[in-house]
Amino acid sequence: MKKLYFSLTLLLSFFSFAYCGDGTPVIESIDGNKITTAGFESAFDTALDTLSRTQNIEKKNVIKFLTEEESKVPQSFLQLRNEFRKRKFFDRYHEMMVVKAAADKSGFSKRSDIKEILKFQEMQLIYGMYIAEQIESRIKITEQELNQGCQELRTKYKQAESLTLEQCYDAARAQIKGRKSEEVYKSVLDRIKETVAIKHNDKFDLEKYLDKEFSFPELSKEEAPKAEETKAPEATTPTPAPEATK
Repeated sequence: MKKLYFSLTLLLSFFSFAYCGDGTPVIESIDGNKITTAGFESAFDTALDTLSRTQNIEKKNVIKFLTEEESKVPQSFLQLRNEFRKRKFFDRYHEMMVVKAAADKSGFSKRSDIKEILKFQEMQLIYGMYIAEQIESRIKITEQELNQGCQELRTKYKQAESLTLEQCYDAARAQIKGRKSEEVYKSVLDRIKETVAIKHNDKFDLEKYLDKEFSFPELSKEEAPKAEETKAPEATTPTPAPEATK
C-alpha cells in the first residue's frame, strides 16, 4: 500500500464543527458550540470517508484495518490506526474545536490571507476526490482478474501465501485498481474538461508569461542593499584665535 500522507489533524481540518439540536446527549459546549454524541460520531465517519476517497482505499478496508489484529494491518496504516482510536480521536477533535473557537474569536479565520489558504486547500481536496470518483466509475474488475492477481501475489511475495482468499483478493484489487487508474486518468481528465467552457484570451501571450520566473517581493526586500547610515560630520580643528598685536 502506498504511504498515507493524511494525518488526523488534516482530515479534521475540513469539517464543519457545529452540531446543535440533534437530540443526542451533549458531551460539552465550547463557546456555545455543542459537541454531541451524534456530532462526534458523524465527524468520525466523515474522517473515514475522507481517508477512503483521498487515498483510494475502499472504506470497508479502512474499517477493517482499524479493527483487525495489528499484525494484519499494513505498516503504512499503523500510525493512522492509532489516531482513529475512539479516545485519541475525541481528544484531537476536542482540541481542534477549542483552537478553532479561539481563532474565530480573535478574527484569525476572517483574515484575507487565511481565507485564501483555505480556498486553495478546498480546491485541492475537491480536485483529488472528484477525479478519484470519476476514475472509480470507469474501473471494472472481474473475478478472473482478481483470481489471476491473487495467484501472482502468492507467487511473488511469500507473505501473501498466509493470506485468506478474501485478503488476497483485497490486495489484488488494490493493485489492479492502481494500475487501471493510471491507464484511464488522462481520458477521465479530458472528459472532465469537456464539461466546462474554457475560453482563452488570444491577446494574452501565455507562453511568454510562463517563460518568466516568478518574482518574490519578499526576497527582493531581503536582498536590497541597506541604506548607508548617515555619517556625522567630522569634527574640525578649531582655528586658533589671532594673537593680539603687541
